[in-house]
Amino acid sequence: MRDDKISRTQLMALLWAGVMAPAAELLPGLLLPGAGRGAWLAVLLAAPLVLVAGWLMGSLAGREGLAESITSLLGRWLGRAVLLLYIVWGLFLLALRLRLCAQRLLASGERDGALWFFLLAVAAVLLWMGRGKLAPFARAGQLFLTALLITAGVVLGLSLFRARPERLLPLWWSEARPAIQAVLSAAGVMGWGLFLPFLMGDVRDQGENKNWHWLFWGLGGALLLAAAQIIIVGNLGTELAARLDNPFFALAKNVGVEGAFQRVEGVVAALWTFADLSMGGVLIFAVRAMAARLLPEKTLSWVPWGAVLLGAAGALTLFPAMGTAEVWNRRLVPIGNLILGFLLPALLWMVGKVLTGRKKNGISCREEPT
Repeated sequence: MRDDKISRTQLMALLWAGVMAPAAELLPGLLLPGAGRGAWLAVLLAAPLVLVAGWLMGSLAGREGLAESITSLLGRWLGRAVLLLYIVWGLFLLALRLRLCAQRLLASGERDGALWFFLLAVAAVLLWMGRGKLAPFARAGQLFLTALLITAGVVLGLSLFRARPERLLPLWWSEARPAIQAVLSAAGVMGWGLFLPFLMGDVRDQGENKNWHWLFWGLGGALLLAAAQIIIVGNLGTELAARLDNPFFALAKNVGVEGAFQRVEGVVAALWTFADLSMGGVLIFAVRAMAARLLPEKTLSWVPWGAVLLGAAGALTLFPAMGTAEVWNRRLVPIGNLILGFLLPALLWMVGKVLTGRKKNGISCREEPT
């Protein structure tokens, strides 16, 4: 319906609002062991790869969304198998996001409470949003992104003048080369947004040529993430930042204005729930879009229930011990995001080009006189 359509700006706001959660958890800690002081450079160099992946998935999605395009391209059975693969990965990411969000809320409350309580509370909010329409959720995503950018701006802005340039520069080739090798890891972190193309069918003004819009948001987001890594490493140094689980939240511990506020890390960690809700909502709406190609229409209203329940159950069973979710988040998720967000779309794009070429050749042969 028209009233459930969203704008391109709202779609990109959901993308970066959601990506800010894994970015705060993984960057630059994931890159520092290999890239060292060049961690920020790895994020910057990952931008072209992320833009190419976004272009590939956007081209495949077209006006109808990626789920419709996959089934049209591969046929009923093979297309459904690919969609099922994306659904399984989306549910895994949802379980991981619920677990990590609950752990952050527990830590921000000085461990006053139970993990399962925070997890179920976030799951309940996601269920409430997932059962509604996409347009209100997208408007909420814009507000979430605004709050997150203001919060990050305060933390990073107050830390900017304490950054030490010698912790970042000079960057010789021996240090820049490992940063180049860490590009794939940085792209995998930003690859959390790979499920946005499944919502393309609900974006209005699809016929307009607004490639500059995607380029602006893509490059802008990557530049802001790279700037954040510069400030974090410039403040904490490579060794300390590499040892910390969440360098950004550790940086927030040192933020304060004399006579105004002190030790705001708990508030920052709690506000980052907006990022978890944005990414969790995107995953649920993407699963809804894919399930519409797999299930009867009368059962679709139960998809958000199933997605949230499976996500909550996975969060409690797949990551039984503290620290397990962080290990999966660092080792498996970037690789999986690269496969499903770049390699598989590239393969599907080539298949589409081959099939389109054969179709054109067949038409031209029929038109030739005998």
